[in-house]
Amino acid sequence: MFWIGTFHQVVRDDNEAALPCFTRALDLATRANDRLTMSYALRHIGFVDHMAGRLDEARAHFEESMRLRRELGFLPGVAANLIGLAYLAAQQERRDDAGALLEEAAELAESTMSHGVLRWIAEAREELSLPRENQPEAMTRKA
Repeated sequence: MFWIGTFHQVVRDDNEAALPCFTRALDLATRANDRLTMSYALRHIGFVDHMAGRLDEARAHFEESMRLRRELGFLPGVAANLIGLAYLAAQQERRDDAGALLEEAAELAESTMSHGVLRWIAEAREELSLPRENQPEAMTRKA
């Protein structure tokens, strides 16, 4: 159910069709105590809420997903959720919070060598106009 929801959300850009799939995936994962799938379903429900302008609900879903991911030790997933929370913070005019969230995300992504997540963080920083405060020297050198 999660992957069907992801198809609707990502490929078809149809959050209305995706939401019942994510909700069902969350229910099934909860019954099976599959906390990783729960974290993914909650994250993507957060995206649905965010796109619908339900920012408080989106934040709650991202934070619950992040809590599960921390419990599981899934640090690249925690970093990815921090990016979503940073976008929400910026949209809510909490720019300092957004910067701090991206900083934490970068630290986690670097410590786990999560290069894809690091690219997402760089894109978020650029889109939100939030330069990194303490960028490592290797990240500042031009190729």
